[in-house]
Amino acid sequence: MRVAGVLVTGRSVLVGVSTGADAERASAGLDAVHVLPTEASPLVAARHAGVVLDPADLVELAAGAEVFALDGGALAPLTPRWSVRDLARELGRPVVLAVRASGGLTAEGRGELEALRGAGLAVLGVILTEWPEPPSRVLLDELDLLAELGGVPVEPLAGAERAVADWTARGDAHGPRSTAWAGPTLEPYLGWEGAGAGDPRTTPRPRIMQVMLEIVQSEGPMVATRAYALYNRAAGGRKLTSVARAPLSSAVYWLGREGKVVLTGSEDAPGLQDDLIRLPDTPAVRVRELGPRTLEEVPLDEIAELVRRLRTGRRLPDAHAKRAVLSAYGLVRLTTRADCYLDRALALAGEEAA
Repeated sequence: MRVAGVLVTGRSVLVGVSTGADAERASAGLDAVHVLPTEASPLVAARHAGVVLDPADLVELAAGAEVFALDGGALAPLTPRWSVRDLARELGRPVVLAVRASGGLTAEGRGELEALRGAGLAVLGVILTEWPEPPSRVLLDELDLLAELGGVPVEPLAGAERAVADWTARGDAHGPRSTAWAGPTLEPYLGWEGAGAGDPRTTPRPRIMQVMLEIVQSEGPMVATRAYALYNRAAGGRKLTSVARAPLSSAVYWLGREGKVVLTGSEDAPGLQDDLIRLPDTPAVRVRELGPRTLEEVPLDEIAELVRRLRTGRRLPDAHAKRAVLSAYGLVRLTTRADCYLDRALALAGEEAA
């Protein structure tokens, strides 16, 4: 088994790599490594080491590896807006979960499994790190209990290489339907609550750019029309006219030119009718609660991803999928407008699955 890249923090032990106080020695022989000796979340450890973790670099590094190990848990932040789970979703591969051997490993493991499965990720199995020899009766019972309740194979670190190779060869990915599953996990939606934006018709572009960046930082990825409407409302406007929209669109364009936002034009993404805006270190798709948005303000690819997760492990006809989406967002009425919008999202979900 070749491990092409690994992010090592603190004293954690990862699949295929034994780390401890001597992180440099533990990571020897790997093709490319971030060695972060501080025992902390990846983002904090990177800051203490003077390192910036770039999502695009990590994805490229992981692309050719059989195993890519990351420390900190599924929800551990790599950047303020990009987690280990986001990277796993970007790679699109089954996950091997590493859990520290302790008296509470079942609870920790089940929490991690829920975080991964709620995002539509399949789990090959669990490796127990810091496994003592001989193990206590408590640890052996915890191992058996996690395997039973989590619906996944569980192995101590010493057998990790053989176990992962066997799981991968068999394709035994245990998705959400391996055990009782409450449905996809929706991230909280953090709405922008700023005020005092200047009239877009008279405010200098740099100031408009600053406010627009704040909006996208809070709510991205988001449809451009919602970003413009939020600014216009904060400036005291009622209706988003073409005259008010033009300087806002220009500000976003220049933010994109400066590399401060990623602007995906509707002409570049099939099925989209509006531009999408996000920060460079934000995942392209985040499945979130509806929050203050209307259904039509939810990016189509976000709804398409929600549909994909809802359909994981079961057949869900389009009519039922629409109702499931509404239920996930806390909505009841399927209006004609909502029905048309969901038709487009379902078509996009079908294209992504093909």
